[in-house]
Amino acid sequence: MRVASTGLGKTELIAGVYDLKPESDFLGLHAMAISPAEWHLETYLEPKDVWPVVSGFLRPSILWTTVLSFIFFKKKGNEPENL
Repeated sequence: MRVASTGLGKTELIAGVYDLKPESDFLGLHAMAISPAEWHLETYLEPKDVWPVVSGFLRPSILWTTVLSFIFFKKKGNEPENL
């Protein structure tokens, strides 16, 4: 996973998601950044945020890209323009 933030300037973090689990009323997503620094990243989705994420994954173009990523998981994709 690649993470960009305006607070980091043009720096991007390379991270891997290692856990996704319910935590109280939230859905916790935990990732570990490995480059350029080792950081533990935590994101907590509130119930109102879960549906937009799930419905986003159900859009045909996103669903197709997701399926292709499982088939060609070793292929390195093109960089997004804004990173």
